[in-house]
Amino acid sequence: MGNVRREDLTDEEFASLKEVGRALPRSGIPEDHRKRLMELRLIKDDLGNLHQTPHGVFIAQPGRDPLASMPRSRRDR
Repeated sequence: MGNVRREDLTDEEFASLKEVGRALPRSGIPEDHRKRLMELRLIKDDLGNLHQTPHGVFIAQPGRDPLASMPRSRRDR
Protein backbone atom coordinates (compact mmCIF):
# COMPACT_ATOMS: atom_id res chain seq x y z
CA MET A 1 0.00 0.00 0.00
CA GLY A 2 1.40 3.33 -0.96
CA ASN A 3 0.43 6.97 -0.73
CA VAL A 4 -1.13 6.70 2.72
CA ARG A 5 -2.11 10.09 4.10
CA ARG A 6 -3.01 11.32 7.56
CA GLU A 7 -6.63 11.55 6.44
CA ASP A 8 -6.67 7.80 5.75
CA LEU A 9 -6.29 7.06 9.48
CA THR A 10 -8.88 7.40 12.20
CA ASP A 11 -8.02 9.68 15.11
CA GLU A 12 -7.42 6.59 17.27
CA GLU A 13 -5.10 4.99 14.68
CA PHE A 14 -3.19 8.26 14.37
CA ALA A 15 -2.81 8.40 18.17
CA SER A 16 -1.48 4.83 18.10
CA LEU A 17 1.03 5.76 15.37
CA LYS A 18 2.27 8.67 17.50
CA GLU A 19 2.45 6.35 20.55
CA VAL A 20 4.74 4.00 18.63
CA GLY A 21 6.92 6.99 17.76
CA ARG A 22 7.53 7.72 21.42
CA ALA A 23 9.91 4.72 21.38
CA LEU A 24 8.38 2.84 24.27
CA PRO A 25 9.69 -0.74 24.36
CA ARG A 26 6.23 -2.33 24.24
CA SER A 27 3.62 0.07 23.01
CA GLY A 28 0.20 -0.58 24.47
CA ILE A 29 -1.71 0.06 21.28
CA PRO A 30 -4.77 -2.03 20.38
CA GLU A 31 -4.13 -5.13 18.28
CA ASP A 32 -6.40 -3.97 15.43
CA HIS A 33 -4.50 -0.67 15.20
CA ARG A 34 -1.18 -2.55 15.15
CA LYS A 35 -2.35 -4.80 12.32
CA ARG A 36 -3.72 -1.92 10.23
CA LEU A 37 -0.64 0.28 10.72
CA MET A 38 1.57 -2.65 9.75
CA GLU A 39 -0.55 -3.34 6.64
CA LEU A 40 -0.18 0.31 5.66
CA ARG A 41 3.58 0.00 6.30
CA LEU A 42 3.60 2.83 8.80
CA ILE A 43 5.09 0.70 11.58
CA LYS A 44 7.22 -2.44 11.73
CA ASP A 45 7.83 -5.10 14.36
CA ASP A 46 11.52 -5.45 15.16
CA LEU A 47 12.17 -8.32 17.58
CA GLY A 48 8.96 -7.63 19.48
CA ASN A 49 9.34 -3.85 19.54
CA LEU A 50 7.28 -1.60 17.31
CA HIS A 51 8.97 1.18 15.33
CA GLN A 52 7.71 3.74 12.84
CA THR A 53 8.84 3.36 9.26
CA PRO A 54 10.18 6.47 7.50
CA HIS A 55 6.72 7.06 6.01
CA GLY A 56 5.15 6.62 9.45
CA VAL A 57 7.52 9.25 10.84
CA PHE A 58 6.60 11.61 8.00
CA ILE A 59 2.87 11.25 8.66
CA ALA A 60 3.20 11.56 12.45
CA GLN A 61 5.15 14.84 12.32
CA PRO A 62 2.96 17.65 13.66
CA GLY A 63 2.17 20.60 11.46
CA ARG A 64 3.70 19.05 8.36
CA ASP A 65 2.50 20.72 5.17
CA PRO A 66 1.89 17.82 2.75
CA LEU A 67 2.61 20.07 -0.24
CA ALA A 68 5.84 21.55 1.16
CA SER A 69 8.02 19.14 -0.80
CA MET A 70 6.17 19.65 -4.08
CA PRO A 71 7.89 21.62 -6.83
CA ARG A 72 6.74 25.22 -6.97
CA SER A 73 7.28 25.80 -10.66
CA ARG A 74 5.39 24.11 -13.45
CA ARG A 75 7.24 21.37 -15.25
CA ASP A 76 7.20 21.38 -19.04
CA ARG A 77 6.28 18.04 -20.48
